[in-house]
Amino acid sequence: MSANVHFASARSWDDARRLLSFAPSEPAYTAGRALRSLRVHLRDHRQRELELTGRTLEAHYGDFVLSQSHPGSDEAKRLALEVTYGRSPQPVVIAHHEARLYEHGPEPPPDDIDGRLPAVVTWHDNGRFFLIASQELPTDTLMEIAISVYR
Repeated sequence: MSANVHFASARSWDDARRLLSFAPSEPAYTAGRALRSLRVHLRDHRQRELELTGRTLEAHYGDFVLSQSHPGSDEAKRLALEVTYGRSPQPVVIAHHEARLYEHGPEPPPDDIDGRLPAVVTWHDNGRFFLIASQELPTDTLMEIAISVYR
């Protein structure tokens, strides 16, 4: 398997900080899942290098992923509150910030190649955009993980 030229792997949160324009937030609660990888999105779909302000961090914990970026206030708010990540978004609050919660999608038929929609939590904070997604964990667990970003 060849390496993905769009991402750089970071060995630690400190390594990831050096590749970003913001200090990423590490969740205090991970539902007992260990960090498996940190990846920073470095290149767009045309393999052009992204500026520091356009980069995204993905922290993979096996059963869930935490994504963070710093696109600016208006874009972070749009990504968190207007872009759809599933069906029937529910408004919630995470550490005094507007957020959206998406439950798991319905179980698909066995021949459905798209599969089930993941559970997702999105929010914005001071120009930053956060997204937590999981195919396995319930939304109450994702909310606990989201809140723990502020501990």
